[in-house]
Formats: sequence, C-alpha cells, structure tokens
Amino acid sequence: WDDVITFMICLSLLFLLLVPLVDLYLIVEISSIIGFWEVIAIICITGMVGAEVMRREGAYVLRKAQRSVTAGEITRNVLEGVLLLGGGILLLLPGVISDITGLSIIVRPVRERIAARITNKGSKNVQVEFKRF
Repeated sequence: WDDVITFMICLSLLFLLLVPLVDLYLIVEISSIIGFWEVIAIICITGMVGAEVMRREGAYVLRKAQRSVTAGEITRNVLEGVLLLGGGILLLLPGVISDITGLSIIVRPVRERIAARITNKGSKNVQVEFKRF
C-alpha cells in the first residue's frame, strides 16, 4: 500500500504542477491570437458567470438537501455540494483548463451524473447508520 500511496502523491503533485503550466501556455497562445486584454476580459467574464451560476446552483443543492429523506439522498446531495465547491474553486483559478472544468462541474446535469456515478459505485461498500443521542 505504501507504494500505491507514494505513487498517488507523486501523480497528484505532478498534476498540480503541470495543469497551471499548461494553462499559462494556453493563455499566452490565445492572447497572441486574439489579444491580451481580450483574454483578460474572457477570464474575468467566466469568473463572474461562474460565480452567478454557482450561487444559483448552491441554493438549489441546499433546498434539495433540506428535502432529502433517505441516507442515499443526503449522501448524494452532500457530494453535489462538494462538487459545486470544487467547481467554484476551479473557476477562481485563472486559466482555460480550470475554467472549462469548473464550468462543466457546476452545470447541474453534469454534476448530478458525476454524483450519481460516485454514489452508485460507493453504495456497495458504504453503510450509513443513524443513532439517537
């Protein structure tokens, strides 16, 4: 297991270093085609649009979580909230790859499908138990 953990940590660090470099390269290339200020405007606009979509979707997930009845629904709603938070963080990072990934995660059908896939795979291994205090 130690080798697997070490490999995953190295892979995560490589990913965290490589994605910003590729994003920076893409920003420079796109700015040489359409112009520096246009790229800055696009980055700012995607951030503002993403913040508004995230605000609306966050309220939707919160209302849906309040109506949840079963443990499976609660788990899926919490997971959707985590995905929404992750998408919002990606939108705060300047870059083409992070913006596209963040926007795609924030979109409701994509987020719901990701959450459903994760909870369906995890539901075989996870047992939820509620106890009264």
